Amino acid sequence: MLKGEENARRLRDYLVALREEGRGLPARDGRPNLSSIAEACGFDRGVFYANQMAKILLDEAIAELGLDNGGPKPADAFEEAQIREEAKARTDGRTKALEEEVLRLRAENAQLKSENERMRAIRALMAETGRTP
Repeated sequence: MLKGEENARRLRDYLVALREEGRGLPARDGRPNLSSIAEACGFDRGVFYANQMAKILLDEAIAELGLDNGGPKPADAFEEAQIREEAKARTDGRTKALEEEVLRLRAENAQLKSENERMRAIRALMAETGRTP
């Protein structure tokens, strides 16, 4: 059996076990945790990028089983809403931090462009006159 076929068989067996247990795929940040899935199957996560059959099986499993973030299942609608709100608050916090980082990097970029323009003018002056300013 080829290595790719063996990896697809391992993934298929893992997905069958998840179905039987009534669990979803391991998730991280709202996406399948490829490292965790690959480790459970006994292969490298790169298989999901190189093996077409593994990609198809994973996509089908995401649609069928969904994702499992490993947290406790909510008991009622209120708890479910509370969990969603907490996740949204964490996401909003990360979004705000990223927006602040983008603003900081834009300011730094503008400053570096200005310095680069100044150095270009100095080099042109040195090439023209042969003297440093």
